[in-house]
Amino acid sequence: MLVIRNKLFQKILLYFLSLLIPIIIIGLTFYLNEAQIVKKDVSQKLDANLKFSSRTIDIYLEMTQSTNNNLFHSDIIQQYLKPYLQLTNEEKVNLPLIVKAIVQNRNTISSFIDQIFLYIDTERVYSSEGLISFETFFDRFYHLDDYNQDYWKKRLETSSLFQLLPPTRVKQFSGLQGQEVIPSVSTQYVNGKLVTMVTSLSVPAIASSLNNNSLYSSTAYLILDSSKRVILNSGNWNEETVRQIGAQLPENKGVYFTKLNDYEVLIVRSPSGSFGWDYYSITPVSAFSGESSGILNLLFWICLSLVIIGILFSFIFSVNLYNPIKNIKEILIRAEKEIEVNNELRSSDELKMIRSRIHQLVEQNRHATLTLNQYSSELLDQFFTNLIKAHPWAQQEIPTRILDKLGFQDAYYSCCCFMFDYKGRFYHELPEADRLLIQEKMKNVLWGLMQRHINCYVLELEPNLYVCVMNLKQEEDRLLLDQALVNIKSTFEYDMIYCELTIGLGKMYSKIGDIAKSYSDAITAIVQGKGHSDVTIADSADFTIEQTYFYSFLDESKIANAFKIGSIETLRTEVEGLIQFNINRGVSYAYLGALLAELLNTGIRYIHERQLQLQMLLTEDEYAILASRNMSPNEFRERIERLFDFYGRIITETTVKGEPKVGTVITLITNYIESNYHNNIYLENIADEIGLSPKYVSRLFKETTGTSITDYISLVRMAKAKELLAQNDLKISEVSERIGITSRTTFLRIFKKHEGISPMDYRNAIARKQDEAN
Repeated sequence: MLVIRNKLFQKILLYFLSLLIPIIIIGLTFYLNEAQIVKKDVSQKLDANLKFSSRTIDIYLEMTQSTNNNLFHSDIIQQYLKPYLQLTNEEKVNLPLIVKAIVQNRNTISSFIDQIFLYIDTERVYSSEGLISFETFFDRFYHLDDYNQDYWKKRLETSSLFQLLPPTRVKQFSGLQGQEVIPSVSTQYVNGKLVTMVTSLSVPAIASSLNNNSLYSSTAYLILDSSKRVILNSGNWNEETVRQIGAQLPENKGVYFTKLNDYEVLIVRSPSGSFGWDYYSITPVSAFSGESSGILNLLFWICLSLVIIGILFSFIFSVNLYNPIKNIKEILIRAEKEIEVNNELRSSDELKMIRSRIHQLVEQNRHATLTLNQYSSELLDQFFTNLIKAHPWAQQEIPTRILDKLGFQDAYYSCCCFMFDYKGRFYHELPEADRLLIQEKMKNVLWGLMQRHINCYVLELEPNLYVCVMNLKQEEDRLLLDQALVNIKSTFEYDMIYCELTIGLGKMYSKIGDIAKSYSDAITAIVQGKGHSDVTIADSADFTIEQTYFYSFLDESKIANAFKIGSIETLRTEVEGLIQFNINRGVSYAYLGALLAELLNTGIRYIHERQLQLQMLLTEDEYAILASRNMSPNEFRERIERLFDFYGRIITETTVKGEPKVGTVITLITNYIESNYHNNIYLENIADEIGLSPKYVSRLFKETTGTSITDYISLVRMAKAKELLAQNDLKISEVSERIGITSRTTFLRIFKKHEGISPMDYRNAIARKQDEAN
């Protein structure tokens, strides 16, 4: 009871109990507004569901329109479709090709299409079933109740764009009354003759699409066209009810509760932006009203349970929290006689007194703790890890002390990396205790062997990867280093039945801050020099190691185009090829990590262009891993796969249905330009090569990539020109000719426009960078 009366205990208990206030407020708010919340939630779900379903149907209607246009402009229709009486016997042989083209277009959206047919005269009708006489087709084969032969003959008299006719019943050759369809009609000129194409849409298929996506089985659907004619009436309402449904909902409102035939219903309207249709879903309120009572009961018992449990735990936590505080206070008061303390210790505020006393204890021990930690093994590992990864050290006075303690003096510094690859028998034949002991002692074994010859420090940077940071007093110490490596090789060669050892040796540098470069050299040497022997020593001096990566604007454009076409396969091909190109050039692992970070930035720039939030596609931890420029060989492949996973998310979020065909055309254009940039290429021969009109190719490329074909050709040529300027001693005129620009003056003008400097200045700048890197 004394504890309960204590003011500090009461304060702690009140703090815990105050955490229950939000639960009570939220519970009461939800309880009082539950009915409105359920209606609002259901309204939002039904509204989103109807918009999704209506958009799906609109997409199929748009595909139908696109199918008609594609078929009109196909090479087969343009070449072989003529009035039947004008066809020669040789030309009639090609008529099955027209039927085949119709079948192919019908298969594209077969789930919504009931029939596709076209005719150029009143002699024959071309359909997916074959070539049928005009009278037979409309009288027996595909008779539409509301549209007789005279109607279809008149359609040939004037041209018209895509038009959706009111629904009608179709009677097919079997004599049975078929399903209800919506004819879509287009009449256009082909070879100077009007051709009518009809694509009939299945009304039951539209109804099935709506019902399959429905949230409630009792939901019925109504579709009206722009003239308020009924397209679909799944509720079988009479005309008066249909007019009532259309009149109940204001134009600017999409959701409305009302009564229909003495039943309370929820009406949702979604207008079509493409064809002027209005979609209505009518759901009885009884379908979802039962959800509220269950939710209320569940909410009541959850809140009550949380309050009871909260009160109980608040008391328990308060007691458990106060007792240690009381004990700490008593200990500090007993120590008051031995240590000089401030008057704050005698304050009635127990927490304030404890805080003041602990602060004094911390101050008294801070210097001793700092001195001890400076020379601990963890601190040394952290120090050299930061050096290897080129991270700045927070305390500027620490590095000098550590280097002096280890006897590292200004001379030459280098890194040597030891990578162990344990074989299967290591895990199968050796007991687990022996394996753990070997791996635990490996660092000390390597350190002992190296220290016999040179001054060094060894740390285990990653599992099975050990880094030896060496201080060579003079260049002659390199001979001692070679002796140390030979000694290590002979020591481990008898154990190679259990593992493989690859030793990478970095270049020597005169500054301790360049340890990161030497480490990068050593890792790159391990990767490039890894052979088939069990013990391999790879010296970076024997390899050409580039201290920069190669990633041009052209490469970035290819990746951006792959995003736009939504092809992860194309992305993987481009990125893998770019990485392999850099590896073949001998780019160091540090800069391969920088290349992966830049590839990440390319993806980020793309999603920013699409106005997406990075947090939607990438967590903070994933971003930290992908953005890091430091990387070990064990991480390389994993980092690449993480990058492709990120790219895949971008494609999932940004790719629009229907783009793959456009992307294929763009890929053909870019591939042709990249393969023929050295020739005299222009829009017309590119269009001829891929079989499309120049005007269409130009517009499609501009709309998809945001760049004209002429500008893209210049970009490709300038990228190739920079490669030639950086790698060869060719004359400027020779470089110009090799990229397909015969005029030296034109080449100089275009290059300066793109790069801001002349080709000669660019070559000099590249030479200076290479000299600085060396």
